[in-house]
Amino acid sequence: MLFVSRYFLSSLMISLVSLAAEISAAKSDTLDLTELRRLYQGPVSDWPKAKVADGVNPLPLGVLKRLPRPPKGSMGAKRIMLGKRLFEDPILSGSGQIACQSCHNRELGWGDGLRWSFGDKRQMGNRNAPSVITSGYRKHLFWDGRADSLESQAIGPLTNPVEMATDLDEMLARLNAHETYPSLFEAAFGKEGVDLDQVVAALADFQRQLERSSRFERFLKGKHKLLSDQQIHGLHLFRTKARCMNCHSGPLLSDEKFHNLGLTFFGRKLEDRGRYLVTGMDDDLGRFRTPSLRHVSKTAPYMHNGILPTLRGVVNFYNGGGGVERRPKGMAADALFPRRSDLIGKLNLSKSEREALVAFLKVL
Repeated sequence: MLFVSRYFLSSLMISLVSLAAEISAAKSDTLDLTELRRLYQGPVSDWPKAKVADGVNPLPLGVLKRLPRPPKGSMGAKRIMLGKRLFEDPILSGSGQIACQSCHNRELGWGDGLRWSFGDKRQMGNRNAPSVITSGYRKHLFWDGRADSLESQAIGPLTNPVEMATDLDEMLARLNAHETYPSLFEAAFGKEGVDLDQVVAALADFQRQLERSSRFERFLKGKHKLLSDQQIHGLHLFRTKARCMNCHSGPLLSDEKFHNLGLTFFGRKLEDRGRYLVTGMDDDLGRFRTPSLRHVSKTAPYMHNGILPTLRGVVNFYNGGGGVERRPKGMAADALFPRRSDLIGKLNLSKSEREALVAFLKVL
């Protein structure tokens, strides 16, 4: 009887302690949100320390310093306007039907909203068209990083037979014979005749001016009411439990590196070897450039192959630990095979945490 009483009392005490913990946690959640808002409305230097993997040194989140804009009426300003017109004009394509904006539309976050883009003769590529809104700030361009400047990047789509499929000599002949382009180029570059360097320079200068402020940047500048409590919670998760800053940090929200997320589809129909196709290095097999998360809510679908249609899907993907690289049957153990990044792992975010993280991503 004494044993039963002691057992009952012990169980009761455990239940009371558990109940007290639950009540305390509920109170703590409310207090935590208040405290989080207080912290995150303060200087970035006073924010809680970001949680990242060993060896990762994230840059503080901040306002992106804009590239200088040339004075109105200057040759630089005229090059930007010329670049805008070229960007929107299908005259650059071999068929005369495809423009740069066909895959990079202002209304679609400077992407095209499609998983894979259509090119010349309705051919379809195997990668999602990345947004070009931050392209003027990036060290590497294309998903595999094969271009290191906007000028060199422009040549790729122009000459790619699946994209704009143009013959560069014929394109220049069309521009030089055009009713208005020769005078526009002369005004923008100060010399007669249209050449390839001028075309890619104008396109590049236009794209360098696309970046715009975000709600998060305005929050950082002191307009703290622009973020809800849920979004503040999402900001905290972004920097801590969700480990987003392993790869997405600094004003650009990218580490400018290449990572394998387990989406190579190695040995299968949708195989894409990524950075490896550029460098030939085994370690680069299946790695792709870390995209900027600036304006990410406008650039769906996501990943190099556009496989995830929503931000909710992206968060669920990372919460589950990323993709899985499956070794094809019969492949030798020592054969070339992609290796998922060690930075990827299960996050164990609750439903409310996932919702808060998505809410925050929408203000970037």
